[in-house]
Amino acid sequence: MAPSEIYLYGGKPAEVKPAAGVEGVIIRTLDGALAFRVYHDREQFTDYQIRHDDLSVTIDVDALASFYKVGERDILDHSPQVLGLKKIESK
Repeated sequence: MAPSEIYLYGGKPAEVKPAAGVEGVIIRTLDGALAFRVYHDREQFTDYQIRHDDLSVTIDVDALASFYKVGERDILDHSPQVLGLKKIESK
């Protein structure tokens, strides 16, 4: 990772490092907010608040994720296999 620099962010000094190429996962925190979690090792991680509003994301092939359409709602969740869902029809 590139060295950090200091910028004024929200009127306060902030250490800034480029995020390009960093792998992590989107999680929901205990208060219900979304965060980007970056693991440093198996037990150490940093949770970053997500403020970026048009960030491009590519879901990894082995992420076991699926899109669901339920009525008018569009949902991204774990795959049916992970959730143990019962198949009722194939289209």
